[in-house]
Formats: sequence, structure tokens, C-alpha cells
Amino acid sequence: MISKPTKKKKRKQHKASILHKKDGTCYLCAILDNSHCQQYVQEHHIFGGPNRIHSEAEGLKVYLCLKHHTSGPVAVHNNADIMQILHEAGQRAYECEHTREQFTAKFGKNYL
Repeated sequence: MISKPTKKKKRKQHKASILHKKDGTCYLCAILDNSHCQQYVQEHHIFGGPNRIHSEAEGLKVYLCLKHHTSGPVAVHNNADIMQILHEAGQRAYECEHTREQFTAKFGKNYL
């Protein structure tokens, strides 16, 4: 048998979060409840949909507990006010190194 040449899959290098380090704490528990307890967290891209690629490339992601990510009335996927808090925080973090015009060109909207 002749073996096929193997191609290595090119993997993208994902940038670490510029808002929150992955240390087992929930970003929203820390800023809303002032709680820094260790728990199971899930990665959440601040800008989803077609901007998810840009959010990943720029490190605009946070780590959230289940209560703040998917389940319950204060979950970011169920509450527009909580989502707005993350959008504003993400835009402010991006604008530390870039301009507002660059943000608007990349993400299509100004959240501040």
C-alpha cells in the first residue's frame, strides 16, 4: 500500500481575551456581584454573528458562568441590558489601542 501524504491542518492562533483572563472566575459575577469565586466558565464572544471572527481575532471575549451565559434571566443571551454592558466594555477595550472609526468600520456599529 502506498500511504497518502498527510497535510497538516492550518490552525488559527486565537488571541487571548483583552478584557478578562481565564482564571476560572466569571467576568459578570466580578463586575455585577463583586464575587470572585472559582467556578465552571464558558467562553463568550462579545460580538457574535458575522462579527464573531473579528471578536475572536481581536480578543474580545470573556469567560462567563452558566448563570450569566445561557441560563436564567440575567444570562447574556437572554438579557439585552447585560449584552449592552459587554458591548460597551468590549468597545472601550478595543479603543485603548485603536480609534472609534476603526471599530465602527470593523464591527459596523458604535455601542457607546
